[in-house]
Amino acid sequence: MFTTAPLRCGWTSMRATRAHWSRRSRMSGRQSKNREETAMEMKALLVDSNQRLLGELTVMLHAFQCFRVVGTARTSTEAVEYVQFNDVDVVFASHQPADPRTTSVGEHLSAVFGQSHPHIQVVVYSDSEEWAFNAFRCQCAGYLLTPFDPLALQSLVNRLSYVFDLQQAKREVANRSIMIKTRNGYQLTRLSDILFIERNNRKNSIVTTDGQEIALLGYTMNQLEEMLEGCGFYRCYQSFIVNLSQVAAVRADNEAKNYTIRFKGYEGEILLSREKYAELVTLLKGRYAKINI
Repeated sequence: MFTTAPLRCGWTSMRATRAHWSRRSRMSGRQSKNREETAMEMKALLVDSNQRLLGELTVMLHAFQCFRVVGTARTSTEAVEYVQFNDVDVVFASHQPADPRTTSVGEHLSAVFGQSHPHIQVVVYSDSEEWAFNAFRCQCAGYLLTPFDPLALQSLVNRLSYVFDLQQAKREVANRSIMIKTRNGYQLTRLSDILFIERNNRKNSIVTTDGQEIALLGYTMNQLEEMLEGCGFYRCYQSFIVNLSQVAAVRADNEAKNYTIRFKGYEGEILLSREKYAELVTLLKGRYAKINI
């Protein structure tokens, strides 16, 4: 049966508070109390029935000060169940967590979470290099040999932290809102809901994913471009600022020298400056998927 935090352990022993996932609600007060100081920590789940290895790994992760071990599981099945009811960022799993008659290999978790929780990074460890290829074939984030090498773990932690920081930044941008002045006062609009901003007949308006057109008051396009700097927006034309994450296609008609942009769920298209075509394509190729270029 899996366990939940807190975990206090030494190199050869570990004292853990064992609890079923249903107890999570009882812990919400304590977790919210420490939310500020642990906001940027990666929540780790350890999967192994070997208490000695769990203890060693927990102490080493604690030393990096960027992890919070939120629970342990003895089998892959318990790990999947735990993730269904708890927030997890990283899973450290033994290649063979327990008796093979009772559990699948640790690499299996990467395939499972890749479908249901793609943000979770799975690291597998073993006392042999034999299973390393299979781990990476299953898209695991890393493979460690036991006994744990602090230098190898440090290198892996750097990569895990880098991916985690990118995920955090993406979430922050997706949830960020902008307060804009309209004819009726002020309105809060989520940046992720904006398709593009258009200037037409000396008036600026925001077009959103649900088809709304919000008329703005008292802004120039240059001011709007400056306000949205660093938030994933791009000035593609003198009269258009686009949300890069909403771009679905970039069309180029070389004969007519006409360039346009299409968006997800939006029937129309907007103009793209010929001078900015190459720059926009480079941005999109490097940062986003589901784009036809």
